[in-house]
Amino acid sequence: MKSLFTALALTIVLATPVLSDAEPSKNPFELNNATVEDLMTRCFFPQDLAEKVLDLRDSLGGFQSWDDLKELNLDQGMMSILASEATISGITTDCGC
Repeated sequence: MKSLFTALALTIVLATPVLSDAEPSKNPFELNNATVEDLMTRCFFPQDLAEKVLDLRDSLGGFQSWDDLKELNLDQGMMSILASEATISGITTDCGC
């Protein structure tokens, strides 16, 4: 089963354009409102990785940009899939700065 998952993941990575060429989904979800299920079904993330993304989001108080995800060391294929399926609106503040 693990080799099947590895083969599937490799196929997705090889078939996915690089981040700058990723075509956005017609119905992207907001990463700051995403669920584990969103990441698993739309981005093909395994449950443990989906949970890590949401744990990081919670610890940061929300994502401001894609750079916030660097801590997770996602490979380029996973970032491409995520960027094509999700958006990050960032967090608005009332400080006026």
